[in-house]
Amino acid sequence: MADHMTAGKTDAGKADASKTDVGKADLREADVLAYLRRNPRVLLNNPDLLSALAPDTRFETEEVVVDMQRFVVDRLRRQVDEMKAASDRLVTTTRSNMSLVERTMECALALLYARDYNELAQILHDDLPVHLGVDAISIGFETHSLPIEAAHIVKALPPGTVDQLVGPESTRIRPDTQGEAAIYGSAAGLVRSDALVALPEGEGLPVGLFAVGCRTANHFENGQGTELIAFLAHVSRYAVGRWWTLKL
Repeated sequence: MADHMTAGKTDAGKADASKTDVGKADLREADVLAYLRRNPRVLLNNPDLLSALAPDTRFETEEVVVDMQRFVVDRLRRQVDEMKAASDRLVTTTRSNMSLVERTMECALALLYARDYNELAQILHDDLPVHLGVDAISIGFETHSLPIEAAHIVKALPPGTVDQLVGPESTRIRPDTQGEAAIYGSAAGLVRSDALVALPEGEGLPVGLFAVGCRTANHFENGQGTELIAFLAHVSRYAVGRWWTLKL
């Protein structure tokens, strides 16, 4: 009877030991990493673990000493590389923005120096898209009576068009859209992304719309600054108004 009980306990002990071994075998690397992340001071409180993890970093002395410098230097190198990459991106972005500002100023001066509607048409339709790296630029006004000489560069828009397209804000970005023929004319099929600027009524001009379109979807993105486009829009409005039947 006693022997039977002893045997039973022995078997039970073997079963428990087997379960323990299985549990140890099931311990994954991910579990160890997760535990160390939850308890970051384990390695600091048990430096002997580091010597086992990195035996090649031991000094040949009687005491086990771990070279922590290698770990610190590697981390600092990664941080320096990340900071250098961020700095390079900042410099590139700043140079690109400065270049865009310069091109915008050049376009504004060209618009202001246009001598008639024909020259203005060439600047709006040919020169500005090339300078700004886009595919279509258009300006229109909510009116049924355009000056005859302006009909080839200024779009006549139905009343309410600007409010419908732009809404309550003065500008609107459409990252992914289909260009409207009423705005872009024959270039509408190219436009897949655009920026719209509402032009206010006044100085003899009705409510207007300035549109910049690109064939690449998401070329213009929500949250993107529109200050330069808005500036160019109002300069274009003034340039058109100079030759309108009701002059500025």
